[in-house]
Amino acid sequence: MTVNTVSEVQTTQKEPERERRIFTSRPTQVLWLLLIVFEAFLSLRFVLKLKGAKPTSPFAAVLYVFTGLMRLRMFQF
Repeated sequence: MTVNTVSEVQTTQKEPERERRIFTSRPTQVLWLLLIVFEAFLSLRFVLKLKGAKPTSPFAAVLYVFTGLMRLRMFQF
């Protein structure tokens, strides 16, 4: 009895959505990175506020200004 094994498989069909998937992959990664950085800064701001950091210290002042620009103003009346 002979055993046939396949050593290499080649596909001849094209994936119609492959190019679109590759094209949208990089912008999606950049968007996720920006959202993670945004969330990290807001979390750090929350921790500094919770600990009572002085707003006059250089690090806290820069963080407060930067996150103040990013905050959504929809809940401020």
